[in-house]
Amino acid sequence: MIDLWLEFHAQTHHNAAGLASGHYDVALTDMGRAHATTVLRARYAGQSFDAAYASDTQRAYDTACLMFAGRDIPIFRDARLRECDYGALEGRARADMEAMRLDAIDAPFPLGESYMQVAARMRSFLTQLAIERDGQTIMLVGHAATMYCLDHLLRSRSMRDAILMQSERPYRYRLEANLLR
Repeated sequence: MIDLWLEFHAQTHHNAAGLASGHYDVALTDMGRAHATTVLRARYAGQSFDAAYASDTQRAYDTACLMFAGRDIPIFRDARLRECDYGALEGRARADMEAMRLDAIDAPFPLGESYMQVAARMRSFLTQLAIERDGQTIMLVGHAATMYCLDHLLRSRSMRDAILMQSERPYRYRLEANLLR
């Protein structure tokens, strides 16, 4: 069993402008960097982690590095933890993407991917993690789609319910290998 924690990346320039990022590699704002350095670092200061895994996006990796700076916690990047690919909606108003979110559960966003496709790559990541990190405490730094997939795969929620009924903090899960079969 893995004690699995999730934290979202800090504020980016797209977040501040109300834009949908998806796979766009957007940097953290100064406010985002400060939030990761102070609030997130303090939030997990007393918690021991064996490792952290971040989406391979700059925003997630930088958040993980800032929140664990000065601690002996290895941080790994993994593309399977990326946000959903919003395709033609990336870089556009976030409200446009959100209006299509429930339609993209099974059918991909135009020129992008569906949330069930994201769940398939998350399942691959979690299956590997369950083999390699059994008995450990792991932090994931990711995106909204990361949470939706964790709720779907590890809490047996429908993807629709995972999107509509977002989990409450702390975002903490139990990963057991037999849950993924």
